[in-house]
Amino acid sequence: MHKDDDEAGISLAKYGLPADGGGSGPAKEGPLDAFVSGAAYAALALLGGVFGVVGSFAQDWTVGPVPVVAIVLVALVFAMARLSGLGMGGRLGATIPAVVWGVVVFILSMRRTEGDLVVPGTLAGYLFIIGGMVAAVVGIMMVPPARPPGDWLLGRAGRTRE
Repeated sequence: MHKDDDEAGISLAKYGLPADGGGSGPAKEGPLDAFVSGAAYAALALLGGVFGVVGSFAQDWTVGPVPVVAIVLVALVFAMARLSGLGMGGRLGATIPAVVWGVVVFILSMRRTEGDLVVPGTLAGYLFIIGGMVAAVVGIMMVPPARPPGDWLLGRAGRTRE
């Protein structure tokens, strides 16, 4: 076969083989890699939950009328989402702690039957909840996707030249 023979490249592409005869791509993940990835996602979920609880109790601290701590916590929610996504190499790594954070904050913002409320309906509370949600979404969207655009539609079996 000649190196520039186009028929050879197309026939190899039909069978899923690279045209240059090299390796078939990155090595397949083993069970240990899957376990480590799952543990990392669980740790990120725990981070989001702990941050939601601590932030919910701390968000009402103010300096005069300005909810400085709520503003700082919103910036930290953005940093949590963005850095966890960059660390895991995709938007799923940013989404998991942000969703867990949101669930914890929403649960703590509901009034209990005893009348207890952790996140009140004040400026600081609304800034923490709404600002944190916006910051989490912006942080998630600023993480580059792990796969090329449109790959979700084609899946792994993209069309080859025929």
